[in-house]
Order: sequence, then C-alpha cells, then structure tokens
Amino acid sequence: MKKLCIGLVVLMLAAPAVAADSPAGTIKLGGKIKWMYLYQSRSDQAEDFGGAPIEDFITSNVELDISGTVGEKVSYLVELQSANFFQTNVITGDTLVSNPNELGTIGVRQARIDVANLVPMTTVTIGTFNLPVTTYQPRATNDYDLILLPLINSYTFGANGYSPVGTGWQATGVNLAIAPADLLELDVAYFNGYAMGGANVETDLEKSWLFNLKFKPGDGLISVAYLTEGWQEDFNGDGSSSQQNASGWIVSGGYFTDRFEVNADWMMMTAEEYQFDDKGKETDLTWTGFQVTGGWWITDSFEVLARYEMIDPNTEDDKDLGATAYDQLTWITIGGNYRMSEAAEVSLNYIFRGEQGSEIDQDNNETPLTDGKYQVLANDLLLIQVQVWQ
Repeated sequence: MKKLCIGLVVLMLAAPAVAADSPAGTIKLGGKIKWMYLYQSRSDQAEDFGGAPIEDFITSNVELDISGTVGEKVSYLVELQSANFFQTNVITGDTLVSNPNELGTIGVRQARIDVANLVPMTTVTIGTFNLPVTTYQPRATNDYDLILLPLINSYTFGANGYSPVGTGWQATGVNLAIAPADLLELDVAYFNGYAMGGANVETDLEKSWLFNLKFKPGDGLISVAYLTEGWQEDFNGDGSSSQQNASGWIVSGGYFTDRFEVNADWMMMTAEEYQFDDKGKETDLTWTGFQVTGGWWITDSFEVLARYEMIDPNTEDDKDLGATAYDQLTWITIGGNYRMSEAAEVSLNYIFRGEQGSEIDQDNNETPLTDGKYQVLANDLLLIQVQVWQ
C-alpha cells in the first residue's frame, strides 16, 4: 500500500506532462496532497475532564485525478484517494489519528461518466459520484475552504451518535440533471442504498432516490432536496431481513462572489420504527443538523472564515429511550487561508467543540437527559494544513 500511495504522489506531480489531446478526445492527470498538524487539548471522557493532549502530524489526503472527454458529448472523471480521518470516536472519546505508516485506505472517491445534451438541456451521470446536495458535497477536496467538512456532510446515518467518515456521501447509480434555463436545475438520482449505522458508502442492495431543485439567481444559490433511502435490516434476530426506509429534506442556500461567500445547509431525516424504547416498542429515529459558513478574502492571498454548526443524532431521545452517545454536538470554527500560489495553500483552523456526552453520576439509573448531569468534553481542535493541487 505504501508503494501505491507513493505512486499516486509521483503521478500527481507529473500531471502537467501527462495531458494529451487527440481527435478521439482528451485526457488529463491531476491530484491533491494534504499534510496536517493536529493538536487536541483533551482526549477522553473522564469525569474530572482529565486526559493528556494529543499531538500528531498526518498525511491526511493523497488523491490522483484522471479526467477527459470522448467526443463532444461525453466526459469522464476518476478520483483515487488515500486519506486518514482523525475526528473523535464518540463511543470511547479517543481521537482517530493516522495509522503507523501515515497511510489510509486507498479507494475510489468518484468514477463517473457524464453524457451532455444527448437530449437537449440534460446531462446524465453514470457511475460513482458525490450526491449533488448541500453547498459542500459537489466540491473538489481542495475547495472545502475550512479544513473539515460540516458535520451534516460527514455524519453516519443511523449511528449511535456522531461518527466520522470524512468523505461525505457517495452514490453509485445514475443521476439525470435537467436545466431548462440558466436559473433552474433539477437533479433526479437513483442509486444503491446506505447501510444504517455504517459508513456513508453503499453496502446495501436496496435503492435510494434523490430529487433536488436548484434555483441560481446571479451569484446566489437556493436548493431544496428530498432524499429517500432504502436499506435492509434484521429486526427479528432469525437471519431474515426486511426493507426499511428513511426519508427527509435538505435545504441549502448561499451567496458567492470572488471576495465573499456565505452558505448554509439544513437537513432532517427520519427512519420509521428504527429503534426500540425501554418498553420494547418500536419508535422512529430522527436526526437533524445545520451549518452556516462565511468567508471573506481580505486580500488576494488571505481569507478569514467562520462556521457555526449543530447536529442532533437522535431527536427522539426521552426518558423512555435514553440518550445516544452524544445527544447533540455544537461546533464553532474560526480559521484563515493563505494562498501561496494558484495551487498551494496554508490553512489554520481552531474548532470549539461542545459535545454533550456521558453522565457524571454513574451510580444512579437516570439518563443524562433526565437528570441533566452530562459533561461537555474539553476537546477543542487546532488544525494546520498545507495542501497543493494540480
């Protein structure tokens, strides 16, 4: 794996020399590399808020991109990515840092074929692609502005609390984009289902639908999406499985200029009769969250940013159901980007993390939600990142 990762780096740096045009089409190589310094002030859920700081250097992303065209109507994109992710494991309180070889799993981020205007005003996408929802999901990895994706983009559906996956939502299937006017676009996607409680990559045979209407006036963006997920779940304990569904809404908006941007996303999803209360009765699981991010290029080279975000993995928590690992997360991020060149950037982020966790008094039978004796972990993050791309 180490040799493969080194190969990705070499190919990316050689990308300008490996671009070609021919009558049959074009091909181009590119990529991204991200290095990171991480400092976490606290690392565990000790009742006295103890725990030693964590400090680490991480090669957080190595990516090789292959793109091109085949004729006038067909284009393609392949993104191969090796990445480490380092956010807090909400069950143990430990930080997930890089493995001993500084290499993560190598896999496909996108492998897509786009066919434009086979039918006028339409584009069909086939393969593995990022779902065209929220203001961050369609972005390239070097265009996240802040170092981490928003919580709602990296939340694992149906998990017992927030769990990091890092890359956002993949889809393998087909997407039809209809753009009857410059102001309007409708995306309709049909793709493999997600396994609830697992990583946000498709491991299930049941299918999902996405309907997303975008309105793009000038420098603005407003979108409303309806997402329905399918997956298979065994509730009977006998090996049999039945189809379950989750559905909900994603609303996004933003204003983007060369100097200034502000964007916001809100999501609410419900899985019907997904969990059991303490009386053995099936009840719904609803999760919700939002983020608001603003950025301003003070000069041509320096940008300041801030983000406020919240996610609640289980709004159905009550005295009969008990609390999830974290009942709610509220993060505030401040940061800055210094653009060293058109394809190199240094970023500094500080994340104030309010994470409601385990109860302090472990000798009673009450949940943190009924007695209020939860603790807020002191585990802020300082991140410094250097990235280059071609």
